[in-house]
Amino acid sequence: MAARGKRINGVQGFAAASSSSSGEKGIRILDVPAPEIPRRLSGFDLGVDGDYGVVVAPLPSSPLSRARGCDVYVGYGGGGAAVERFVAWLCAEMEALGVRCVAADRRRCRDAPSHAAARAAMDVAVAGVVVVTPASLGNPYCVEEIRAFVERGKLVPVFVGLGKGDCRAEDVVEKNGNLWGRFGGHLWKVYDGSERDWREAMDALSRVEPAVEVDDGSQRHRVIDLLEIVGSRLGRRAMAEAVRSWRTAAAVHPELPFPRNADFVGRERELVDLEAILFGEKATGKRPMHLVKVEVFGGEAAFMDGVVCISGPSGAGKTELVVEYAHRHAMEYKKVLWVRGEARYLRLGYLKLADQLGLAVGDDLSLVAAGDRSSKQWFFRGIEGDAIAKIRKELSREIPYLLVIDNLESETDWWDSRDVHELLPGAGARSHVVITTKRLRRLQRVRTFSLPDMAAEEAMLLMTKGTTREFRGEDTIALRAIEQKVRGVPLALALVGAVLSELAVEPEELGRAMNDAPYRAPTWEENDEPALRDNPGLVQLLDVCFALLDEEKDGLGAAAVRMVETSGFFAPSPIPVALLAAAAAGGEPRTRLWKQMKRALRLSCSSRRAQAKASRRRAAAAEPEALVALLRLGIARQCTQGAAFVSVHRVFTLFGRKVVVSGEAAARHTVRAIAAKAAVEEHDDHAWAACLSVFKFAPAVAVDLPRKELPQFVTHLVVPLAAHGVAAYSSYAAIMDLLVEATDAVRAEENRFVASGGLDQNASVYHELARSRAELMKMRAKLMLRGGEFTLAEDHSLAAICILEVVSGDDHPETQAARAALDHILQVQLE
Repeated sequence: MAARGKRINGVQGFAAASSSSSGEKGIRILDVPAPEIPRRLSGFDLGVDGDYGVVVAPLPSSPLSRARGCDVYVGYGGGGAAVERFVAWLCAEMEALGVRCVAADRRRCRDAPSHAAARAAMDVAVAGVVVVTPASLGNPYCVEEIRAFVERGKLVPVFVGLGKGDCRAEDVVEKNGNLWGRFGGHLWKVYDGSERDWREAMDALSRVEPAVEVDDGSQRHRVIDLLEIVGSRLGRRAMAEAVRSWRTAAAVHPELPFPRNADFVGRERELVDLEAILFGEKATGKRPMHLVKVEVFGGEAAFMDGVVCISGPSGAGKTELVVEYAHRHAMEYKKVLWVRGEARYLRLGYLKLADQLGLAVGDDLSLVAAGDRSSKQWFFRGIEGDAIAKIRKELSREIPYLLVIDNLESETDWWDSRDVHELLPGAGARSHVVITTKRLRRLQRVRTFSLPDMAAEEAMLLMTKGTTREFRGEDTIALRAIEQKVRGVPLALALVGAVLSELAVEPEELGRAMNDAPYRAPTWEENDEPALRDNPGLVQLLDVCFALLDEEKDGLGAAAVRMVETSGFFAPSPIPVALLAAAAAGGEPRTRLWKQMKRALRLSCSSRRAQAKASRRRAAAAEPEALVALLRLGIARQCTQGAAFVSVHRVFTLFGRKVVVSGEAAARHTVRAIAAKAAVEEHDDHAWAACLSVFKFAPAVAVDLPRKELPQFVTHLVVPLAAHGVAAYSSYAAIMDLLVEATDAVRAEENRFVASGGLDQNASVYHELARSRAELMKMRAKLMLRGGEFTLAEDHSLAAICILEVVSGDDHPETQAARAALDHILQVQLE
């Protein structure tokens, strides 16, 4: 046998576990669960670093009886942290589906009862999943498990690090085949058992069906395959249906907001560093070398494992880096979860993760709070806190997720000052978290790194990759000058490459045009984005881009920059083309225009060069061609939700606002488009953007709607948005603020209207304003009743009744319904 713990040709050897070694980690079956090990249910421990318990259902108390009640036995012996992570994931998924399982590396069992219980689980298991790694060839326990389950026809082998075709005994012994070439036969030498048993196990592995082979890019699919096999073996139809729905959802619903960037250049070293930080240096054998670690002050609490923050200015490539990492490693996680980190949208985005995780976090307004009235001020915070806790609990399980919080603006929530750490998975979670930020230099308890500048050769490749042109020495000099002028910002370098490839401009010509372009220094304000305000070269580059579009077709550049400006008044989420078309057209929905833009968007996804020529030949409306032009240059970007969604970087939208200077008019057009076309359930983030503008939540752009439009905005958008936010996500903090601000805004508009004498001239306008305020008061009454605040609920309900009696009459159905709601409040209060 090999020495204990010795590494053989890069494969970890295994030490025989000592029953007296209390500090050794691994599978341990105890008569009484060890109190220091966190576990959700009593049962067997999964032998992973950190000793997390994995149990699938409540089982009888004694170890032996628990073993005899298991459905699936999972045996593994070696392979390192990656195999342990995979086994933990598989067992957690079976737990969620109601399958009782035992996972064990028997070589690490510490005492005779543990071995006996593991053996008992093997005897009764309906399916025996055995993870076969190169190290398994030298593990007598794995060989025994393979032979035992083969004899009963219950073996489900999972090959990791080798294939089914590698498992030919003669090839290994006679020094033939891939397995011998990779591992030199040493693993056969460390096996300390009967050669006959070993050969039988190897031959069985080469013939058994079904079998699953796992590689670095297929873990998610292989977990699904195993769950389907286990469900079939157990005869559980519901389990098979659940797994099929998971597979279908994974194929239909995109997880990332953007498709993979085919023109992604460089950053290979940073990607390796990111992997090492998330998975750990011990697991990857790599140490971060290129991401610049932000200074940590003494006395700070320990860092959170599996959480990393990447800081840097806008346009540095933080999001692109994370998108590339997520696409490369997506199969190592059950799901990739993407949340926008902007202050006003972080909470909503996080709560919406419940939809992707299959959790119910909404609240029922028909319920009434019970208990001590003195604690009611915390009631709504508690409901929302419970919803957040459900999501956090799911992320803290042994099932690995990748959570991305992109562009985090603050460590505390904008609505109620919750700490952002309350959103992150708990200690010991299998999930990983990547945070990007431009405003925060570092995060407490989170390893924070700044993204370094791109290397010179990478910057040159980014500017030239999109073109087939050969650049001469003069071109290279001109490109280097442009790189210096835009300060090496990757966002600007990518735009340079798009201009060279799409607009047929020579580097020297582009450089001269940039030198002649204005900077508009007087237009900049202190709170403007520094990446644009302090980078004259980028401003001049954008000016040249839109000027070249005007040269390509008269008015095209002006239409494109107006569309860029308009996109900045939407939420920082993928923008539906229908809404963008309506906003660009002045706030009125135009179905024909939207269809033209959608068609143009689909066309732009094929060969960019060919479609650019085709678009120049089309005599279409300015807006569709403007969208195509923005997509060609990468200023607008298609999203994964389909051909009808786009996104525009905030640096570009700021430029649009500075150039067009239409200010509130463009914002008002956007609000009107959202109010007219947005579906609250599908576009709630953009509905929130409109509400934040109309009711002047800083720092949103303020919009004053005409008096006649405000009531419709309230009844068609605000009230449905509030009802949806509570029913779907329990987002009380934002909803309560929204309803209060909306009520105050409508009341103030009523007062101004009456003071101006408008009531005598046009009473219908006043009635509409009053009815919209009554709708707000009725919604607030429902919320107060849900929280057990009967006095406030009664006051709000009486206010709504008084309004409706004046504007609608005593016998109007709406008035009668409001009185019935008040009676219900009084009845509940008496009960």
